[in-house]
Amino acid sequence: MALRLFSRSQPILMDLTRHMAGHAKWQNVARDKALFEKKRNIVYNKWLPRLRQEAKSESDLAKNTSLKKIFDQAILEGVPKTKAEEAINCWKNADYKECQFGIQGPGGFNALINIASSAPKKTENDLISYGRRQNMKLANVSFQFQEVKDITCELPAGISEDEIEELALQCGTEEFSVEGSTIVFTVPREDEKSFFEEAKALGLPVTCVDTRWQAEDKIEIPEGNWKSVALFIDQLEHLDGFEKIFHNVENIDEIQAGSYR
Repeated sequence: MALRLFSRSQPILMDLTRHMAGHAKWQNVARDKALFEKKRNIVYNKWLPRLRQEAKSESDLAKNTSLKKIFDQAILEGVPKTKAEEAINCWKNADYKECQFGIQGPGGFNALINIASSAPKKTENDLISYGRRQNMKLANVSFQFQEVKDITCELPAGISEDEIEELALQCGTEEFSVEGSTIVFTVPREDEKSFFEEAKALGLPVTCVDTRWQAEDKIEIPEGNWKSVALFIDQLEHLDGFEKIFHNVENIDEIQAGSYR
């Protein structure tokens, strides 16, 4: 009589294979979700602060044409209408506040973080908690940054590159970038008034003004501290009321290109 050979390990191996396949599937889902959230947050962080700032003086879209223009562009780029309306109406909440926190971390990392929240104390506590995980702490670092204005203007039709450079010099700045039919000038806060006077004299319509904090001195973070910096910046995307971070890191693209999870 022939003996039938079989392996007791076969069902176990099949179960293990199924488990591994399922684990890989959920890893892919989690990665795709993280990428989607990152792209969404980039859009939110670009447009929601602009909407809030413009709505400070007048939140009625029918009365504030500049706000209406920003609102329409935000919707066009993927901000949900309800989210945009929430940003516009935020000042109706008496508890709503804008705050800025300084952060100091390993390797010479310094940053300013802008927060807009109706629960700023809770947000501050969460920020402290995030910082502790990566050896970061609250600190006064604002003296290491300069406040600058990114002022967007509409370009005249058919203008050449040489004429654009001449236009920038006439406006008193050499720092600018061209984005389609618009030009973005970067000027120190103290030169903002004189810039507007020059722009008006030249017939340049101003469409948007953004405030940014620029580090006086940029540094390269040592590789041993890359993980802490990358994970801290990633965590900020989950911080309630987080708007923008301004830092002094020269090699940030190299740091964020790594995988630290």
